[in-house]
Amino acid sequence: MSRHTRLRFLLEKEIKDLFRDRKAILTTILLPLISLPTIGIFTIFLTSQQPVNIALIDEDNSYYVNQELNVAMSSDWVIGNLTLAFTSRGYNVAKFLSRSEALENSSIDLIIVIPAGFARNATSIDSVGQVEILRRANVQPALNAEGIARGILNAISVNLSHVKIARLYEKTGLEPNLLKPEAFRNPVVSGPTVLLSPEGEKVGVEAELRSFIARLLVLAFAFVVTPASTYVIDGIIGERQRKTLELLLASPASLGEILTAKIIVATILGLLASIADITALLAYVGSLNLAFGGSSFILLDPGLLILHSVTSFFTILVTIAIATPFITRTRGIRSAGNLASLITSVAIIFFFLGFFIDFPKLEASVLNMLQIIPYTQSVLSVQNYIYGRPDLSIINLLALAVLSTIILLIAVKTVDKEKILLTQD
Repeated sequence: MSRHTRLRFLLEKEIKDLFRDRKAILTTILLPLISLPTIGIFTIFLTSQQPVNIALIDEDNSYYVNQELNVAMSSDWVIGNLTLAFTSRGYNVAKFLSRSEALENSSIDLIIVIPAGFARNATSIDSVGQVEILRRANVQPALNAEGIARGILNAISVNLSHVKIARLYEKTGLEPNLLKPEAFRNPVVSGPTVLLSPEGEKVGVEAELRSFIARLLVLAFAFVVTPASTYVIDGIIGERQRKTLELLLASPASLGEILTAKIIVATILGLLASIADITALLAYVGSLNLAFGGSSFILLDPGLLILHSVTSFFTILVTIAIATPFITRTRGIRSAGNLASLITSVAIIFFFLGFFIDFPKLEASVLNMLQIIPYTQSVLSVQNYIYGRPDLSIINLLALAVLSTIILLIAVKTVDKEKILLTQD
């Protein structure tokens, strides 16, 4: 029987074993598909169900007209605009007579105070009308409510400043059609940010969305190495404890062929987990995007997803290859799991770094040192693609494949048959 035939039989055996354990398959695939979208749904639902109580206090309680500018302001009108903005978004709004009363009420999350003299100051030419905002530091939804309040107050400020500027302009005797309030209110402004591709061409906001998705995909690598490691642990330590490993070692197949078959099938399981994680992650981000005002699902790049799948395969392969010599020398599943966790934790660190750091932008001396670690190639493969360097992305992928193959060969060559059999609980 040729080596190719033996390896094919071993792969068929491992694949059958894998698909016999339907619970493992369903858990690997369905858990992320269910958990992440469920988190997104419950985040949206529970956020809407978490009441935010807002207290509005009008200490000014006046309507003031600046006779010189013929500009009027009412504190009650400001309170009315804030009330409408909050209630239309589902916040609970109550009017209090004093701030001390609101402060003593622990259920109040946000307090907005219109101080005495607000209307007069807001319409004057030498003062400003200031609104006080007090927020409970430990209530996250109150932060969103504060943002709404500041947006309303800013709109009121802009409109009032335009009216005041127009009145002053009329007093100068200049032509009204020449008036541009922005020239007085904001004489120096920065223009809109122009997004550029790595080649210097103008691009749309979808380029940043693609970059964000790429970061998520790098982070997703962290969630695919563990299921594969667990399968290898069960395939080696589990079979030894079930007394079936001796039968495999007594067959014509070599130890290297047996381990290669187990590692390849474990990598396939990890790849299934990767696809499920990607789908769930994009569904989660997409649901939040739609829930918070997005008009469509975040744009997907099929080339990026294909690249991620291939990179995931070799990332899982290299992780298992590194872990295998250590797993085969442990006594039990718990010890093997601890060792595998130590190895996968190194990978997870790199993938979390890849979420926050652009590896292609690192100093060459630092990046060159990191390139000997296979997970650097995994991160670079995705990030170079986003930077518009598909040639470098392919080189990184090939480097990862070569490293995976070399480490796999070393792993299967350094495992001793007798130590696998003699290492017992």
